Amino acid sequence: MIKKDIFNKDVKAQFKAAAKDRMYRFVMADGMIKGAVVHTTRMVNEMRANHGLGALETLVLGQAYIAVALMCSSLKGKDKVSFNIRCSGPVQGLDVEANTFGEVRGSLKNKQIRVEDPGQVKYLSNLFGAGFLTVTKYLEDSKNPYSGQISLENGSIAEDLAAYFLRSEQIPTGFKLSVFFNDKEEVAGAGGIFLQALPGALPDQVIEAEKRIQQIHSLGEAFAKGMSPEKLIEKEFTSLAPRFLDSSRVEFFCRCNRKRMADYLKNLAAHEMDEIMEKGPFPLEARCHHCNSVYQFSKEDMTCL
Repeated sequence: MIKKDIFNKDVKAQFKAAAKDRMYRFVMADGMIKGAVVHTTRMVNEMRANHGLGALETLVLGQAYIAVALMCSSLKGKDKVSFNIRCSGPVQGLDVEANTFGEVRGSLKNKQIRVEDPGQVKYLSNLFGAGFLTVTKYLEDSKNPYSGQISLENGSIAEDLAAYFLRSEQIPTGFKLSVFFNDKEEVAGAGGIFLQALPGALPDQVIEAEKRIQQIHSLGEAFAKGMSPEKLIEKEFTSLAPRFLDSSRVEFFCRCNRKRMADYLKNLAAHEMDEIMEKGPFPLEARCHHCNSVYQFSKEDMTCL
């Protein structure tokens, strides 16, 4: 992966931001509700820089990154999860994935979301329109991936994912996803919360958890003001006595590299390779759609493949 430097070679600032971007797992309601909270300000900013996104596109894809990172909170080993949205609205669609190592990547189908009425931006449902949400889990101990799909009903990544878990897996689930921009349309804070009721959870406890998560105005703004994920959970869910279990890294990261791109080019059909060698242009650019990294290959490089 070729990651753009958003810290202007300031190593201290880079490590400071990396230390803040973490996922914290917890339980509450006497262990009957499990959850995770994630701080992702650096992740969303690096995602934005690599994909070259505007504020609206950053909001949409940033929420998807936060959501898929949270969905990995209960996975183990080398498991990974992805979800994609295909829709009729200006967003058109998106694909994101994450693994248990905290690595998140993905892209928008439309990197320049056009809206005739700027007032629509307030309601993201207008940007998605009709469509489908598909979730796929790749479990290490399973030969085949598990996939489920639902129709988009809310035009909200958080609400549609909650609906997916309730319908496809029969698990009451809640998401809170937040990307907060300052006056310059810079991402000043980003993060999310994920809650799931375990079998045997009391209805009153589930209702209380749902009430509390909906009352949180903006995680991103709270993080921008310096509040830590642990303090936020303790403050907002005091009545359910949250208890933290562990934490782990989360990062915008892709395992693409020059060799993998070269192997892809090497496997092109003979007539495609001949056309490239004849017409170019060179250097040839091979782009990873997951992270937007670009790898350049000269004519000499192509000859040696």
